[in-house]
Amino acid sequence: MKPLETGPDGRLPTTDGRRTLLRAAGAVDGDRKIAPASILIDDHQVLAVGSPESVGVVEDAVLLDLPHEVVTPALVNAHAHLDLTGLGPMPCHEGFEQWLGRIRATRPSEASDVAAAVATGIDASIRGGVVAVGDIAGALGFASASTLADSPIGGISFVEVFGIGRRAKKGLEGVRKAMEFAKAIPERPGFAVGIQPHAPYSCSVETYAAAAASGLPVSTHLAETPEEAALTRHGTGPFMDLLRTVGSIASGETIRTSGAHPIDQLLAVEPARAWLVAHLNYPTEPDESDQVLADRLQKLADQKVTVAYCPRASAFLGHPRKGRPGHPWRDLVAAGIEVALGTDGMPCLETPDRISVLDEIRFLSRAEGAWEACQLFRMATVAGARGLGLVPEAVTLGPGPLAGLLAVPGSGTDPIRDVLARSEPPRWLLGPDRAALGVPSEDRGVPSG
Repeated sequence: MKPLETGPDGRLPTTDGRRTLLRAAGAVDGDRKIAPASILIDDHQVLAVGSPESVGVVEDAVLLDLPHEVVTPALVNAHAHLDLTGLGPMPCHEGFEQWLGRIRATRPSEASDVAAAVATGIDASIRGGVVAVGDIAGALGFASASTLADSPIGGISFVEVFGIGRRAKKGLEGVRKAMEFAKAIPERPGFAVGIQPHAPYSCSVETYAAAAASGLPVSTHLAETPEEAALTRHGTGPFMDLLRTVGSIASGETIRTSGAHPIDQLLAVEPARAWLVAHLNYPTEPDESDQVLADRLQKLADQKVTVAYCPRASAFLGHPRKGRPGHPWRDLVAAGIEVALGTDGMPCLETPDRISVLDEIRFLSRAEGAWEACQLFRMATVAGARGLGLVPEAVTLGPGPLAGLLAVPGSGTDPIRDVLARSEPPRWLLGPDRAALGVPSEDRGVPSG
């Protein structure tokens, strides 16, 4: 076999139609971990993956040795705010509501600035090995969506809408405009426009219902803080002060609430497409029983809701709160709910050079002593693809077209564990190829635990 070297950019060069055999320290995706590993590739498709003994010698292939790297599929970031990339880390010492206020005051406010910030976020995502993003297109969301649509990576731009109290009609108008924009933008492979009612404390039930009935992909922040439940259940708490500050309710005015937990409030809205919900840090309140949690998780599974969990952002913003349990991602997976990894926005991150769910995997592995490599990589690939309605096989090492292939530093007696203990970014061997992700569809697949 003819030996091969990667180009100056670290990527696989063209091999004039010949197959390529990668011999790496290891390989890992959502289904398998192998060390050492051999991967046979032809025309951006995996033909075989396994131990060197099982794949054997391929006489007509060119050979690339990666003795100090582990090969993985390209990654999917299920929840990000790319328009906040330029803000950098922003401490949250004064509380979540005050932090949100500073985000609102400093985020880009001109279409050109929003597009530039999203473009910077896309570059940071590519440096992080990410091929698709569930991006929350916030202020001037159409500029965000157009930028992602024309980029090298895919995903969904969820155009964010707000509308509650005196501004409830603005939420409904935002849904209508998002639907018109989605119809007007040309179809691109691996990309779609969706709608994001921002959160239960900023959008009325009617706004949620309109978004859910639109037929577009839908996302929302949900059960991110305990204060959210105080508002939806009792019409109290610091979010009432925030709504007065932004003019959604007048001083001394109350607000009509559902009286339900934020999750129950969402589940009561019949969706045309399954929800992708971000965070879910607090699925129950202290006065609710274990049976309430079990029933709630079963309903989320029945509705094929995907949960985008952002471990670093949760820790940065002080979750879990004192006296409250940690994030229930293991319980969600056990209940048959897809749990995908997200990053949230750059203000929550400590990696200013990249935006990557690989760093979320590493954080979880260190913070919880969780070294379930296949489960963690599944959350960073297949689960995110399913949540975004993309082709999940494109982010595996299985047969078929690849959306991308990465090499990550990792070596020693257990190179896959070494990957999780290190901090270097991945490099692209192949891709990103958003066309392999298909067109986001309503068929989200059946969640598997």
